[in-house]
Amino acid sequence: MAKNKHKSNLLAEISTVFGMTLLLTLFGVFIDFMWTANKKSQEIKEQLSLDVLFHENVDPQVAKMLEKQLKSKTDVVKNANYVSKEDAKEIMMKQVGEDAFEILDGVNPLPTSIHLNLTSNYVNPDSASAFVKRLMKGNEHVIAEVAYNEAQFLEIGKVFKNFEIIMLFLAGTLLLIAILLIYNTIRLAVFSKRFLLRTMQLVGAKSSFIRKPFLLKAIYQGFLSGLLAIIALVSLWYIFTSFNPTIIVKLSMNDDLLYSELTEFGIIASGIIITGIIISLGSTYFALNKYIWIKSEKLH
Repeated sequence: MAKNKHKSNLLAEISTVFGMTLLLTLFGVFIDFMWTANKKSQEIKEQLSLDVLFHENVDPQVAKMLEKQLKSKTDVVKNANYVSKEDAKEIMMKQVGEDAFEILDGVNPLPTSIHLNLTSNYVNPDSASAFVKRLMKGNEHVIAEVAYNEAQFLEIGKVFKNFEIIMLFLAGTLLLIAILLIYNTIRLAVFSKRFLLRTMQLVGAKSSFIRKPFLLKAIYQGFLSGLLAIIALVSLWYIFTSFNPTIIVKLSMNDDLLYSELTEFGIIASGIIITGIIISLGSTYFALNKYIWIKSEKLH
């Protein structure tokens, strides 16, 4: 009898850990997807550009000094590149051909400029407009205008803002489902030990004493489930890269990218373990409270 009871408890614990592992793995996959999607959105935003166009007779050294100042504003400016009149002419000739300049009898109407990209946080109409105003202030005698596609900034900003809202909603929904399912699994495990809880109360055990072994086990189960979920994620990544080996090649050739990916994985892994422990601990605590304070006649 005791052997069967021990076997039943063991199966219940395995079932709890398995269920939590599965849910935490799905949660980890979704968080990784969100992280990747966010990085891609930043890359797309940072491809949008502005062109600082200088007056005709501007001193090249003044323009280069402004380029240096812009490059130092790393929180706002992603890239800034000085483009001389000659460089602009060569770029234009590659795009439209030499015939366009033959019509102008050798005259180069293109201005000296700085081609720049803003960081993703500034790729929205309000931030871009504020940046342009700050840049123009005090430099009107040097800068003729700052050209950029405001409508494109507006559209990109709207698209990714809506995307972020949808992703946050889905993440919250998935987390809520995970909490409810894990709570229900743990509640059933605690339910099977309801008579043990009542026996401990009858012999004078305090609520804190009764909770302690269950809460310690909850921490262990949460940690173990998180660890198994991480192993599952590593296995999925291994399978994915086996079908796409170029990922391994890129990582091996770029130390910064490798460090970034390892940091990202470390954060996600830590988050999974912490989430597993918190959900397991919270679910166990609330499930215990239900059966600690329930009346004896309702235990059956």
